[in-house]
Amino acid sequence: MRQTRWTAAALAALVACGGLAASASAGERTPDHSSVGTFDVMSDIQGGLQAFRDVREAAHELAPDSKALVINGDIVDRGYDFEYQEVTDIIAETPGPQTTLSSIGNHEAYAPAWCSPTALCQPSWPNGFTEEELYESFFAFAGRDEVYAEQVVDGIPLLALGTERLMWWEDPNLDDHVYLSDEQLDWLRARLDHHTRDGRPAFVFTHYPLYDTVTSSDGTSGEFHLQDEELRQVLGDYPQAVLFSSHTHSSLRDDKWARRVTVPGGHPDGFTAVNTGAVLNRQVLQVSLGSDGARIRARDVAADEWVQDLVIPTVDPRLPAAGLRVDPVSEHVAPGASVEVTAEFANLSSRRLIHVRLEPVVPEGWAAERIAESGRRHLGRGETASATWRLSPVDGVEQSDVLDFAVDAEYGRGSKAGRISEQASIEIVEAPSGTSYVSDLPFLSSSNGIGPVERDLSNGAIGEGDGHPLTVNGVRYDKGLGTMAPSETVVHLGQNCTRFAASVGVDDRAPQSSQNRPDDGRGDGGDVVFQVWADDEKVWDSGVVHAGEGARDMDVHLNDAETLRLVVTDGGDENWWDYADWGLARVTCGG
Repeated sequence: MRQTRWTAAALAALVACGGLAASASAGERTPDHSSVGTFDVMSDIQGGLQAFRDVREAAHELAPDSKALVINGDIVDRGYDFEYQEVTDIIAETPGPQTTLSSIGNHEAYAPAWCSPTALCQPSWPNGFTEEELYESFFAFAGRDEVYAEQVVDGIPLLALGTERLMWWEDPNLDDHVYLSDEQLDWLRARLDHHTRDGRPAFVFTHYPLYDTVTSSDGTSGEFHLQDEELRQVLGDYPQAVLFSSHTHSSLRDDKWARRVTVPGGHPDGFTAVNTGAVLNRQVLQVSLGSDGARIRARDVAADEWVQDLVIPTVDPRLPAAGLRVDPVSEHVAPGASVEVTAEFANLSSRRLIHVRLEPVVPEGWAAERIAESGRRHLGRGETASATWRLSPVDGVEQSDVLDFAVDAEYGRGSKAGRISEQASIEIVEAPSGTSYVSDLPFLSSSNGIGPVERDLSNGAIGEGDGHPLTVNGVRYDKGLGTMAPSETVVHLGQNCTRFAASVGVDDRAPQSSQNRPDDGRGDGGDVVFQVWADDEKVWDSGVVHAGEGARDMDVHLNDAETLRLVVTDGGDENWWDYADWGLARVTCGG
């Protein structure tokens, strides 16, 4: 069994290596990790009722006094009421905690599966399922009327998150993606703030992993949360937060089953992410909480052995802790242009931080002008202060290719003064020369309907690099931009380019969700409008382009523009399947 203890003093080192640390001595006194109580964590039952029964009985033998059972999504296989009843019956028939907190997974919404827009996968399945009915079945099992919920069991704080919309149902451009409202995120922050005031861990559950946190959450396997960054920002402020995720069915023996995750601008120690394994693989976690922190143990029930042992210490909330996040409006700027930079400082401890000051540090040849600020100079727990500066080059001073700068945050006075600094870089881009593909040029800015503007790939989903080869009406393009309406991409030309050319059209391969939708009249395959702007002048408009049409070849004069702006609109309706390709997009410029 792998044993890991994350001591408070060692957390900074753990953050640096991004993984697990070696076991450390607890000292003379045996640390208390169980006086409050123990609870069981399971997930991904998915119709494996015998496996659930086996895991439940094994968990009871290991911890007869366990106070609660958390089922972290995929409670059932399809979402039928009779499936929930089968799980309920096993809970009642087996020894172990009857108190249950559940989160919603993808299998809670698979009952109305369609193999094509006109045919159900099994004709016996009823046609009448709605999104509301699927949620009602989950709520009836969970004993509540919202997807997110709090349960405190004998002092153990358990917080469940969940998607508030079935995104594959509501938006054909999406798949099993997770939507968390601002209200849910604000609720989570408020509950974490409340439960971590004594420094002990608090436990958060979401079925899907955040991107690149635990085992098998890299690449497209971790691109589920539409509010991934926002959820990280909340969790990253609380080193006591433990996020449990499931879905991947990954082995608990893997080294990445648990990791410390740091967030820009958050607490320097980050939060803990833990993979729950799967009941289908006969895996279970048992978590104990005491005055000195929490202990998380992973059990392989089939092998009848513990495979992981992790200790998360209590954090002294009185220790000063702060986060500093620096956000340039763009990572690239044209020569001679100014760029705005915003910094936000947050007090992440229970101590009041006084005399907070934010100042930029810029290299010779640059000047910083403060143009906005908010917040107070004395900050209580969770309060923030921010400032925005305009960084501008000084006339007559030669500039380098990269603007390296920093923002310093200072607080307190005398022996109690503290200081943190955050560095950032902005590239000063050069005008292109010769014939250059736009996908090889830095973007001054870009925006897209879903996910990023892709280089040399079609637009996939919410991640970068998750598309397919650019293909319009059977013709493949090795170079170009993959977008989804509404989209805008801006590149610097520096009055050095004369022409822009491309072959544009709707991509042949709109990403198919794991659940087909019934035909509701919206499956037109997409229609978009392409526009080319030279500075503020529109120099070309495609009119409406429909899916299935051949690519439209275009070549326009750029009138010695400073910038090129490539725009895609939704064609006058909603943006379903509006995957727009700029095939072989290129500029012709001077030497």
